[in-house]
Amino acid sequence: MPVQTFIDEFLPPLPAGREKDILSSRGAFKGVPSSAATPAEIYEPLITALNKCTKRKSRVPGLFFENASERSEHPHERGYMKPHICCYASPHVDLVRRSPISSQTEFGYAELFFEVKPDVSLDFFTDPSQTATAEARASHEFVTQHEDRETKARVDRSLALHIEYATEILARQNRVFLFSVSMAGSLARLCRWDRSGLIVSGAFDIHDRPDLLCEFLSRFAHASNSARGHDETVEMATADEESFFKGAITEHVRKQLRLEGDALDEAIREHYEPSHVMTMHVNAVDPTRPNRAGGVQRYLVSRPVVSPRYLTGRATRGYWAVATETGQVVFLKDTWRLPDEKEGDVMIGLNRAGVRNVPSVLAHGDVYSAPPRVGEKLSPIDAQLTMSDRYDGKAWICRVRGKEIAVSTHVHYRLVLGSVGYPLTRFKGTDELLRTTYDAFLAMRDALAKDARIHRDISDGNIILVREEEGAARKGYLVDWEASSRVDEDGFSLDRTRMGTWKFMSISVVNASPKPQTIRDDMESLFYVVLYLSLLHLPHDIDDPDALRAFIHNFFNHSAFLHGVLRGGDSKLTNAATRAWTNQVKFSSPDLQAWLNMVMDYHSPPYHLREELAGRWVNPDYLDAFWGTFLGERTLPQDDRVDNEVGKPRPIADSAPNSLIPFDRAQRRMEVKEKPTQRPPRYQEPPLPLRRSKRLRARELVQESGSSSVDVGVPQGHPEHNHNATKRRRIG
Repeated sequence: MPVQTFIDEFLPPLPAGREKDILSSRGAFKGVPSSAATPAEIYEPLITALNKCTKRKSRVPGLFFENASERSEHPHERGYMKPHICCYASPHVDLVRRSPISSQTEFGYAELFFEVKPDVSLDFFTDPSQTATAEARASHEFVTQHEDRETKARVDRSLALHIEYATEILARQNRVFLFSVSMAGSLARLCRWDRSGLIVSGAFDIHDRPDLLCEFLSRFAHASNSARGHDETVEMATADEESFFKGAITEHVRKQLRLEGDALDEAIREHYEPSHVMTMHVNAVDPTRPNRAGGVQRYLVSRPVVSPRYLTGRATRGYWAVATETGQVVFLKDTWRLPDEKEGDVMIGLNRAGVRNVPSVLAHGDVYSAPPRVGEKLSPIDAQLTMSDRYDGKAWICRVRGKEIAVSTHVHYRLVLGSVGYPLTRFKGTDELLRTTYDAFLAMRDALAKDARIHRDISDGNIILVREEEGAARKGYLVDWEASSRVDEDGFSLDRTRMGTWKFMSISVVNASPKPQTIRDDMESLFYVVLYLSLLHLPHDIDDPDALRAFIHNFFNHSAFLHGVLRGGDSKLTNAATRAWTNQVKFSSPDLQAWLNMVMDYHSPPYHLREELAGRWVNPDYLDAFWGTFLGERTLPQDDRVDNEVGKPRPIADSAPNSLIPFDRAQRRMEVKEKPTQRPPRYQEPPLPLRRSKRLRARELVQESGSSSVDVGVPQGHPEHNHNATKRRRIG
């Protein structure tokens, strides 16, 4: 995007009369070298220039720029690194300075950030010629292709870090979008990130055009919080509200886990962080008129139990929340939905149809910066939307890695559910595992029979355990219906896109079969959930951690790109035919072993049982009858959970030199190629995202980036991505 267009599109003009508060841009960055050997030689004088002020004027009023990269215990190690420059509002500067360097406080308060490369040749992107025709611009390759391997590694590493920083800030702050600045020597690019992707400006030299960077920053300094990207429907709670929240959460945790004392305090910390309780507004739709506003409801939240792992997509956060009016503990889902059917509408339909073991919907609606009046007709166009997708087809758009840009619209959305519990991964033993997954199976069956719908994303994270009454056993609820689809009269999904969580996908889905998904795929996924959790948390005879890791990786995680499509499931297919994998493990519970064996026989009968068990997997009634009878006749272990040790995969080598190693431009030869030649990666180890503050981070997010809107999150089909074939959707 042209630089001036970027500034005008995304920031309001400077308020009248404010020019007098701002230093002249003339020669503002003359102390910054055009190129250097290390980033520090660029960002240190740049920080000085940005913070320059007199008694009456400053470069960027009300904002301070600081070197964040040195505030780390391991400033040059991936997973611990921080941006070279972070910009903070003046009230937050001292708070950040006082925080320990081991913390990630910078990401929680950064208004924007700079990432610096020491030389112009390390720019991620290459602009087309200013005289290029529309046809030439449309075919121009925007991502710079480096022939020199070390230079390419440096550039890829820097881009990956830039993406990780944006991902971390958007995960830690309640934001609609985020700005950053990419520097390569004295060459600058302005960046705008949202849940659809990235818009990046053309390059400009801060020596030749200091006015552009100064105008961008001065407009940003005078912009409102919402114009800087903050979501103002989230506010800090009062002290009384925080106390109210803590009390309600304490009682709910006590009921769910039956804990007291230190164990209870530890469990509460999953949901509550002192001095970090917020109120979140839900613009609920009228339950009797779904296209009309039903008023604003307020909920108290603190620590999310689910956080976004990737930059783009739904970016779901999940909270145990407390209703301010009633004190009821609820589950609040904050997400960026596609402009399709709302998950709340789907679940209301399931509730009304009498589908068992699906949480009740208390409220739901899109997020509006200006809340609509009660009874007002609602339109998603007025809600908080991504903007990266709005620029498809603009004349300045270039190709990225040889492809045209295509980006989906995402709408900010909140859903409040009445059932609140813990994920299935927290089961206590064999009995609870098989009973609560049976509850989920009943939800699957009912949804098909009563609402002609299949779930399509059965996973260990989409079944929750809820204790509804004191002294009662926990019940399983099937949640996350956003990927669900209606089925036709033959039971085939009407939505033909491939959906699911990679490790639990059926053999057909993981191999990208053209056949639409059915209830049988969900049943197979549920079996894999039980097998996976049994391998991790129930006693068996695989006592070698490396052997267990190899089993889990090869059976659940292994994948490869073939003709541009991610495929896998070879081990699942082999096991269906010969039991080659499951015969290698013997579980201590003979009842669990019997259940696993029988379900496998229903799914893929061995030769001697094919006639007897023919059709048992086609009709879920057979599995229902077996499972229900099995639970009624068996006394299963209730507290046999263990945490089996799983070996760690080999670390992934990072071939890029860190920023301490000087960059010698004279020794590097860069060649721009018309088309990329890099082959798609082949995953040989289970993907292990980086860890930052107890939350998984993206493993290697060097993705497609462009001068228009670009999806820089996990590529479609990535093993860690929940919904592997998200369709492109737009509003308006």
